[in-house]
Amino acid sequence: MAYTHRGIRQYQGDESGNVGLGQLGFKALTSAGNTGDGNFFMIKVVGGAATAVVTLELETHQGDGPTGSSVTITGILTGEVIYGAFKKITSTSQGSNIVVLCYHGNTVG
Repeated sequence: MAYTHRGIRQYQGDESGNVGLGQLGFKALTSAGNTGDGNFFMIKVVGGAATAVVTLELETHQGDGPTGSSVTITGILTGEVIYGAFKKITSTSQGSNIVVLCYHGNTVG
């Protein structure tokens, strides 16, 4: 039976606090061209100047468009957080000293 990942809604109160702290781990994308494959529920941009901009290509488990399709988000600033049910995250443009943290979620299956 197929299981649909629901992003942050996948978790109950105390669980969402734990994953928010990164207790399931995360993948760090440190430069343009880096890709994270897996089950991610949150993306956070850290480091660099507050005006530093990141562009990400996101492939989702569900959402707008067909499953497996990708969407590009431009103009993400340092400190911003994006929630969703992501299965692939690619940094297409990223300033120096910027790290994109891709927080792991539950396994989909």
